[in-house]
Amino acid sequence: MQDEQRYREVERRLWAHVGLSPVEQRIQLAGVGMRVQVVGDGVPVVLIHGGPNAGSTWAPLLPYLTRFRCYVVDRPGTGLSDDFVLTDDFHGFARRFVPGVLDGLGLDRVHVVAGSFGGFLALMSTAAAPERILRMVQMACPAFVPGILAPGFMRAMSLRPVRWLMNILPPNEAGARNILRQIGHGASLDANRIPQIFFEWYLALQRDTNTMRNDGEMIGRVASLRGFAPELTIPDDVLRSVTAPTLFLWGEEDSFGGAAVAHHVVELMPHASLRMLPMAGHLPWLDDPEGIGRATAEFLAAGA
Repeated sequence: MQDEQRYREVERRLWAHVGLSPVEQRIQLAGVGMRVQVVGDGVPVVLIHGGPNAGSTWAPLLPYLTRFRCYVVDRPGTGLSDDFVLTDDFHGFARRFVPGVLDGLGLDRVHVVAGSFGGFLALMSTAAAPERILRMVQMACPAFVPGILAPGFMRAMSLRPVRWLMNILPPNEAGARNILRQIGHGASLDANRIPQIFFEWYLALQRDTNTMRNDGEMIGRVASLRGFAPELTIPDDVLRSVTAPTLFLWGEEDSFGGAAVAHHVVELMPHASLRMLPMAGHLPWLDDPEGIGRATAEFLAAGA
C-alpha cells in the first residue's frame, strides 16, 4: 500500500545526505501526471532513470552537477508520478518521451543523462528529435541495445507468481543488496561504498510507492526466462542516426552487457565515445559518485 508521507521522509533524508534539497514540479506526459525534482542552476539537464527505480536514484551524482539545472524525473508509474504500465508500442513511447518531457517543462534543448531503461528512452528520443538534445551521457548498458543480457532477477520477474510474491512480501535489505550484486556492484558492496541511506530509500521506494508493481508488470512484458524480447532491440540504423555527442560511462562488471556489447554500440554511433570503468556495475555513479559526476560535468560543459 502506498504511503507517500513515509516515502517522502526517507527520500528527504537521502537528499539531505548529499547536501541538496530539490524543488518539485509536476507535468503531464501523454495524460499521465509526472513528478520532476529540480536542483542546480545553469544549462538544463534531464536525468532519466531505469527500472524498477525512480528519480532519486541519481541523488549521489547530483552534488557534482550543480553548475547545471538538473531535472530529475520520476518516469510515469514510478516514484511519486501517477500509476502507469507500459504494455506496448515501446519504441513509439521512447521516441516521444524526451520531447514530451521538454514540452511539459517548457524547455527547447537540453543535455540528457540516462541509464538502463532510461538509456533506451534517451537513445530513441535523440534519434527521433535530434534538434532537442545538446549532449548525452549514457550510464552503462542501455536497455535493448544489440547483445544485451537479462540478469537473473529480471528473468525471474517475467514469471507472474514471482511478481505477485514481490508485491505482497515486505522488501528487505538483503534482497536489495542481492539485486545490486547481480548487476555488478559486488566490489562496492564489499567495500561499503554505498551508503546505508541509499538502501533505506530503495526499500521505501518498494514498500511505499507503486513502483515495483508498475515496473514489474512492464518487465513482465519485455523479459522471459530466455532474456529480453528480441523485437525490442534497437535497430542498428537507429543507433547510427544518434548524432548528439554521447559519452558512455560503462562499468566493466555490468551484467547487462560487457565490453563487447559496449564497443559494438559505440562503433555504430557517429559521435560516441566510451570509457570502460573497472570494478563498476550497471549504476556506476553508485560505485564512484565523485569520479562519475566530474566526468559527466566535464563532458556536458564541453558543449556549452
